[in-house]
Amino acid sequence: MKIVALLPFKNEEWCLPSYLHNTLKVVDEIIAIDDGSTDNSVKILEDAGAKVYSSEKLRNFNSGWSEGSIRAELLKLGRESGGTHFVCLDADESFTNNFVEISKKSISQLRPGEKIAMQWLALWKSYTHYRHDSTVWSNNWKDFIVADSPELTYNSNQHMHLGRTPISPHESGKSHWISYPPNYAAVMHFQFSVYNNFQLKQSWFRCSELIQAPGTESAINAKYSITLLDQGVGLQEMPKEWYNGVPFPTVDNFDPEWNEDKFLRKDLLPGIMKYFDDYGVDYFKDLDIWHIPQLKEKLNGR
Repeated sequence: MKIVALLPFKNEEWCLPSYLHNTLKVVDEIIAIDDGSTDNSVKILEDAGAKVYSSEKLRNFNSGWSEGSIRAELLKLGRESGGTHFVCLDADESFTNNFVEISKKSISQLRPGEKIAMQWLALWKSYTHYRHDSTVWSNNWKDFIVADSPELTYNSNQHMHLGRTPISPHESGKSHWISYPPNYAAVMHFQFSVYNNFQLKQSWFRCSELIQAPGTESAINAKYSITLLDQGVGLQEMPKEWYNGVPFPTVDNFDPEWNEDKFLRKDLLPGIMKYFDDYGVDYFKDLDIWHIPQLKEKLNGR
């Protein structure tokens, strides 16, 4: 058995220490593909022993990112490296400590094509409290680990938002899932914990999807409406034993002033502004992105 982590990333230095802390205790190797980082992400991963490749030859869309081709290449590289089981966390995620203790045994018991699913803890403007209410962000489960089988694959032609693990043509829903309750295993998700960065990233997603599919503003807004659900939020504190020792990001959870100097991803706002320059602000006017002051200023000044 060889457990390999497959990691697509771009400009994630703010959360990589959290990702690496428990991932390195679970896997035998990390294989990562960089989608054009300009921060220290590559160095952090290489210093941790990861094999890092570039996505330059895999970019097959004119906006957003080529997630399908990147994940397909990661799977290919993982197999070439002798991987038998794959961990498919994103860079802004980390296993809880309780899974680390049982990980090797749990993964070794998977049959080909079987997957381990865990609750995806949506940490909301906090590093220790996750959404626990009636929204989609609560009781959300994802498949993060799979035992390889030859028929498993990713759709290399899909723009963004693939499932985490590769799928089989014979797979039906969650039939291949083995779901662990959070007292045994869970995944901490840090994207929502830094709210300004989260909203910028979701706005970038909206713009890039509209470029790929003109005229779909209503569908895009409906799809991403859940990212604006910040009213009546219910939160649950994680037990300390789930995260003791995990190095959390050190940035503020929310900046009401939207100070650009505090933006984690320095590429997101310029990326959106380039879309505005290339396509015109009016092309995006019907998207739900104008709650971000810098974007609203651009809209008002057009």
